Amino acid sequence: MDPGAVPGLGGRLRELLTPEQTQAVIEEARQAERGQIRCFTRWTGDFGEPLDWHRNPLTGRSWPAKEHWSRVLRYEGGCGDVKLAWEASRFPQAFAFARAWALTGDGRWVRAFFSQVESWEQQNPYRAGINWVSGQECAIRACAWLFALYAFGNAEELGDQDVERMFRLLFLHAEHIEANIGYARHAVVNNHLIGEALGLYLIGSLLPCFKQSRRWAELGRRLLVEDCAAQFLPDGGYCQSSHTYHRLALQYYIWALRAGEVLGRPFPKSLYEALGRSRDFLSAFQNADGSLPNWGANDGALLDPWTCCDYRDFRPLLDSLSRLVDGQEAYPVGPWKEEMLWLWGVTEPAAAPPPALSSRSFPESGLHVLREGPGDFAVLRCGSVKNRFSQADQLHVDLWRRGVNVALDGGSYLYNDELRFHRYFMGTASHNTVTVDGQDQMLLHRRFKWLYWTPAALTKFVAAGGGELAGFHDGYKRLPGGPRHKRTVRALGAGRWQIEDRFEPGDQRPHDYVLQWLIAGPCGRLDAIESGGSFVFGETGSESILTCAARSDDPDRVLGLDAAAGVGDPPRGWVSRYYGEKTPACSVALRARARGAVDFFSEFRERT
Repeated sequence: MDPGAVPGLGGRLRELLTPEQTQAVIEEARQAERGQIRCFTRWTGDFGEPLDWHRNPLTGRSWPAKEHWSRVLRYEGGCGDVKLAWEASRFPQAFAFARAWALTGDGRWVRAFFSQVESWEQQNPYRAGINWVSGQECAIRACAWLFALYAFGNAEELGDQDVERMFRLLFLHAEHIEANIGYARHAVVNNHLIGEALGLYLIGSLLPCFKQSRRWAELGRRLLVEDCAAQFLPDGGYCQSSHTYHRLALQYYIWALRAGEVLGRPFPKSLYEALGRSRDFLSAFQNADGSLPNWGANDGALLDPWTCCDYRDFRPLLDSLSRLVDGQEAYPVGPWKEEMLWLWGVTEPAAAPPPALSSRSFPESGLHVLREGPGDFAVLRCGSVKNRFSQADQLHVDLWRRGVNVALDGGSYLYNDELRFHRYFMGTASHNTVTVDGQDQMLLHRRFKWLYWTPAALTKFVAAGGGELAGFHDGYKRLPGGPRHKRTVRALGAGRWQIEDRFEPGDQRPHDYVLQWLIAGPCGRLDAIESGGSFVFGETGSESILTCAARSDDPDRVLGLDAAAGVGDPPRGWVSRYYGEKTPACSVALRARARGAVDFFSEFRERT
């Protein structure tokens, strides 16, 4: 019997993956069997053997297992970031076990999965402990369990007691989500609500044996159609100002729309159209290797880790969106095609030309891109803040040259631990823009709540002749005499970019300005050569050289240039591309203290 619920899937998967990729899938399953769970599709966390479902894999500390879910987060100070402990209970290992079984036909992986589900039930009494805190966590777990249940549906090792346990747990998950979904509907209207709605829709639709099933399915479907769809902006962007949150929301919808198709009750056409706009939006910022700028909050979420692609590779998602919306594939054969197998089975859709790449402006989302080629482009963040989960990143610029992210976004790192790093990654200092008087563009009131949301607007978008972008933000108007920040970005061809910044304060009191560029690679040679306020920075660890200059009419101005990487207190020179992981990057800072107007000039060019 061919392993897998989809006929022929195992054979096609063996054809698609290289021997090295096949071995990596099996090794991931072996590690997961021993409690070594791949966290955030990136690094392996030790949850113990036997597996401790309340353990923080970085510290080894465990959350109290019997505390009521509504009170357990008060132990965060001693237990660390709750997301680290949640990761095993999201069951990414379900996908590893199913993939290993499809490749080998070894019933060991079926037994490993259902053994862990039994262990989870024993250690997580209903509504006790951290794994019942979040409705979205319950929904993500339910999706993984449903996937595995259907993937292992024809396995000889699947026993009646396994099915009974799965039905029992999924019933409790739907009951818990329904009872508490009001919080997501009224307090955090974002991907949490979409995930919880999907959980109700899938459990209710795929398990019609419960008397509540119809109610769950209809509530989930109604929320997905009426409430959640409003989170997608008219230009294709997403309300949370984050590429990775956008991807998660789209993955939820792909699951819902595919389920609707298979069940013979498709969702409205308007949802397909919204997903098509999102596909075009994300494709506009894609690098040649499938990665996008590290823009916005990044919590490491990936609903379906069922390919060998890197976490930052968006091709599995964009390929699936193209198949769903247009019935065509967007990319040639590669490891991203595995997602097609799990969602559509062994079929042959029509091929489509690669996504067209060009300079684009997305005013509602506040992102704008100038393109010279698949791996050569600049992205400007310029648009008023509309969501409390945004970062203080107005007028940040990402630069890519020959597929290398030369000037990059710092990322997120951790949400609930090491507060100084959380403030750094959320704040202005980790972005390629200018801070004034040491302040963020907004005031971080709580970990995920900004005050004084920054107004901003694009004032110029020219795609012809290389391209030019210009805009401003008023985040510093709240300061006494606070200036408006204006920025212009020009593409001069062959990897050469010019960026001009101007500040015009409301009075003559002095202000401290710091222009930062976060550069890929270690710090190299720093040539601080003053000539009318000009400085040169070279050897950036890439194929580019950065030149910075500052100008002010204030005769008492103070200028300075320095570079640092991997500084801990206060944090400076860090990038986090994956949740829970940070690495040093070179922070180049041009500083000016002056009265009146101040101008900064930056240029990136090819090393000769």
